[in-house]
Amino acid sequence: MTALFVLREATESKIQSLNVISNVPNFELTNFNGEIFSDNNLNEKITIISFIFTRCEGACPIMSKNFSILQTRFENSDLVQFVSITVDPEYDSDSILKSFSNQYSNNDNWYFLRGDILDIIALSENGFFLSASLLPGGHSTRFVLVDQKKQIRKFYEGTVDANVMELQNDIVTLINQS
Repeated sequence: MTALFVLREATESKIQSLNVISNVPNFELTNFNGEIFSDNNLNEKITIISFIFTRCEGACPIMSKNFSILQTRFENSDLVQFVSITVDPEYDSDSILKSFSNQYSNNDNWYFLRGDILDIIALSENGFFLSASLLPGGHSTRFVLVDQKKQIRKFYEGTVDANVMELQNDIVTLINQS
């Protein structure tokens, strides 16, 4: 009985640490196949979002490696998807994003998106509350956890292993809530 109480309290505490921060704004970008990807694609999915660029030699390869690890861990879940949005859409053409995707992604649940730079800046700063100054190099290295109702739940430093493990645990919490 005591163990059950402790487990329930721990679970409730974990859920409370995933309070809703904000709703995801409306947006419309394209994937490397030229297909539209919008906020509607987030419906009923747990989505992890990052802002990267393919020429990045610092944080982006680490962030993408961590996304790849998470993607592998959740490859059997239809509830989880990953979205990387380039902050260098002028250079990151569809073909470059596709090639970059092939380096890191092993599944169809990771979307590499591009769009107008002004739209991306607004989405990053106003929609996801992430820095987008001095792009492309000044982008945020945080991952954004979005729940199945398109609600931003938490931010994680995408280059820190402990934060990525915390994100993994929080994804499991959201899966168990559904």
